[in-house]
Amino acid sequence: MGSQGQMLGGRRLPASGWILFAMAMFGIFAGSSLPAQDAYRKGSLTDAEFNGKKMFQQRCAVCHMPLVIDDSRTWGPALSAETVTGKEPVVREFIRRGTVRMPGFQYGLEPQEIDDIITYLKTVKKTEPKKAPE
Repeated sequence: MGSQGQMLGGRRLPASGWILFAMAMFGIFAGSSLPAQDAYRKGSLTDAEFNGKKMFQQRCAVCHMPLVIDDSRTWGPALSAETVTGKEPVVREFIRRGTVRMPGFQYGLEPQEIDDIITYLKTVKKTEPKKAPE
């Protein structure tokens, strides 16, 4: 193989090309998916809610969702409709400016993306912490 690469459709593809090809085939690019996949995952969410869900998963879930499926612990507070409804301007500023423990996203998210995250969070039901087994 060496620097020659491998054959793809009768043409030589360098190693870096194989990596990009694999990423494209498996949808590894951030936010990439086929329209049919989006329609399936979207369910009953509006476009804004669905876009907010994707942004939340990319930017917020690491701290605001449980680290393990059977565990309810999170780094940041669990977020739901109860957390944001009626407090949209405050939540918008928290996301924009951040806090001592949370980074701000004023340079990483557009105002519409922040609004979409808030719109999505209004669809999320509050989850009750799991009780320890007795």
